[in-house]
Amino acid sequence: MIDIRTRLRAGKPCLGAWLGIPHPQSAEAMASLGFHWLAVDMEHGTASVDQAAACFLAAERHGCLPMARLPSADPYLARRLLDGGARGLIVPVVEDAGAFAAFAAHCLYPPKGRRGVGLQRANRWGDDFEAALAGPGPLLVPQIETAKGVAAAGAIAALDAVDALFLGPYDLSADLGAPGDWQAPAFKDAIGAVRTAAGKAGKPTGIHQVTPDAKALAEVLAAGHRFVACSTDIIAMRAALAPLAALGR
Repeated sequence: MIDIRTRLRAGKPCLGAWLGIPHPQSAEAMASLGFHWLAVDMEHGTASVDQAAACFLAAERHGCLPMARLPSADPYLARRLLDGGARGLIVPVVEDAGAFAAFAAHCLYPPKGRRGVGLQRANRWGDDFEAALAGPGPLLVPQIETAKGVAAAGAIAALDAVDALFLGPYDLSADLGAPGDWQAPAFKDAIGAVRTAAGKAGKPTGIHQVTPDAKALAEVLAAGHRFVACSTDIIAMRAALAPLAALGR
């Protein structure tokens, strides 16, 4: 499986697929393209824990790191997803370093944290028990998507458990009073502030490039973002089919 942490530390881009359709066939169709990671969206999507676990399996088949975007910093849902095979978690609306540290403790086995120890798929029902306990733990990526989160970005990035800071452009722009306006001065200043804060902590930033646009993605990478979500399955499908449907109008 692709070692996302090693790539991030080397400054290499890690491109992710964003799964809104909670079905392993959709997950496999995306993972098989060669994305580094795949996130099942459990904040704005409809996936259950069982559906997410099936999608994790599909991603693993192609060496793609299985992840989930949580609906909130719910430590007990996080534990269930990690036991079911998630190798990383994206956590929305993180605004406080202390609160995120408390959440992260639930994702790490003792003595590093307080994750419950059970015989589950994550440790092959005990066959990899010792390796799982001694391992580095899941990739943890807090989302910065409010002005309060921007202000706390330095302290959040400094946490040992944090692997990258991920910007949520729509929520952040909305919180700053200019929803969807990527050229608004306040939005551009916020992006710059988060990148500076993350850089001081030696952590990369990421962002969701929502439109399936190769030129826009290249610009995001040129700006220095390294943990980047590439559109979504649903948005990419609609973008591809819309010109065809228009021919019949």
